[in-house]
Amino acid sequence: MSYEHRSKVKSQQIPLTVKVIGSVSIFLVCSYLFFPRLLPSIFTFIASPFWTIETESKQQEILYPQELQNATISELKKENDELKSILDHASSTKKLSISYILKKPPFSAYDTYIIDVSNSTNAQKGDKVYAVGNVLLGEIVEKNGSFAKVKLYSSYGEKYNVTIGKNNIQATAIGNGGGSFELTLPRDVKIFENDIVIVPDLNSAIFGVVRSITIDPVRSFAKVLFSQPINLYEQKWVIIHTQ
Repeated sequence: MSYEHRSKVKSQQIPLTVKVIGSVSIFLVCSYLFFPRLLPSIFTFIASPFWTIETESKQQEILYPQELQNATISELKKENDELKSILDHASSTKKLSISYILKKPPFSAYDTYIIDVSNSTNAQKGDKVYAVGNVLLGEIVEKNGSFAKVKLYSSYGEKYNVTIGKNNIQATAIGNGGGSFELTLPRDVKIFENDIVIVPDLNSAIFGVVRSITIDPVRSFAKVLFSQPINLYEQKWVIIHTQ
């Protein structure tokens, strides 16, 4: 009787982990003997997500260089078209030359460009500087060998005589910095948003475009804000009009 009691105690002390492993082993053996195709299907089902991830990763490794190459080609084509447009414009007269912008805000003094004039041997202080599209930007204020400093007309506090719109309304514009200007006119003057602003002695050059007109009902004047039709910080090239 004591022997049977000891046997029961020993059987109850078999660890649960051993029982689980034993059960799984029996299941796998039976599955292999009676259902030989079952196990490969199960393993395939479990492993397939990892194979998919690995395949996608390899595809991305293959596609990424191609996407990078396409982006590079697109950027080069864009720059080539831009440069061709500038060259076509500059070739219309010997007084025009193109220069690459070496530094611009925030890497240069506010509202200034540093440009390369190594190919513009006639460039000198006082020469007007334009963006593509005949937009008047500023003028050369310093030249040192192959480099020149361009002061943008939108520099804060600078004043210029301009004309606005089809009726050539005259006014004095004040630079606000960053390609923007403001001016004050009698409130009854007929000007509108999107009117073109030019400099009187440079009628073919665009100086800016009217963006907003604010009329104070208490006062007899209107405040006009206009800006240049380009982004000063995205320019790569400028056109110099040599004297």
